[in-house]
Amino acid sequence: MSNPSSRPLPLSARVPASGIFEDDWRARPDREHPFPVVLLHGTGVTKSDWRRLGPMLRAAGFATFAPDFGDRSTAPVAESASQVAAYIEVVLHVTGARKVILVGHSQGGIVARYWMHRLGGRDKVHQLVCLAVPNHGTARGGRLSVLGRTPHGSGVIDDIIANWFGPSGFEMLTDSPLIEDLNLHGDCLPGVHYSCIASRSDAIITPAESCFLEGPLSHNFYVQDDNRFLVVRHENMPFDFRVCEMVVREIIACSPEPVAAPEPSTPAPASRLPVKIKLPRNARYARALLRRRLGD
Repeated sequence: MSNPSSRPLPLSARVPASGIFEDDWRARPDREHPFPVVLLHGTGVTKSDWRRLGPMLRAAGFATFAPDFGDRSTAPVAESASQVAAYIEVVLHVTGARKVILVGHSQGGIVARYWMHRLGGRDKVHQLVCLAVPNHGTARGGRLSVLGRTPHGSGVIDDIIANWFGPSGFEMLTDSPLIEDLNLHGDCLPGVHYSCIASRSDAIITPAESCFLEGPLSHNFYVQDDNRFLVVRHENMPFDFRVCEMVVREIIACSPEPVAAPEPSTPAPASRLPVKIKLPRNARYARALLRRRLGD
């Protein structure tokens, strides 16, 4: 692994961030939302990409967090994943939760899977939502991969990947050792729910179905399944309102059933009754009076 301090910063990591999303460390899971959500951004961007989805998840009742990591996720995946691992441990410690729900966009999903498969995170995840994640890799150059059929064109594409995406860019390719290793023993881990959302108008992840994972608890679909004319580009997946709604629905659909509260063993104290009602001695008359007074 190269020394981060001596590694030149890729161009995508120098572009000013758009918007802001801040953690609220006061947030806590509850009985109906027992798992905090951790959002992992893609290559060359920051957690500001979650400026729409984050508030939507919080409005739905989920404690939601998002780190910045890996020089805007341009560092090698192993380096980014180790930072994310430490961050998730803090989230679990602060919230008291046993597991998290992960949402990863593009490389963020690969970082999540690397942590789950290689850094001990497999038993700490309830659900992974993948947004345009190259789970099976992407063609060199995306839809411009045809340029790589000549030695000169291949060199140009490699220069673009190195200068724009950094070391992690090559790890997202279909034939990369990292992608092959992640899928060596199957796509999915036992007991983890997977939701993989791809876009047919994605020009970066090709083919788009590379995002899909096969497993008993996986749900794969395109954003265009309900509207074939919908256009959502790769970089817009984290904050496109329609995609954000899909993510919230997927997370709610996989939420565990809340444990029913036990029935009280003693009657409610009289202090909870309307203060102007005075209970007479006759119990039958008292019940009739209460029904009339309370409109039952």
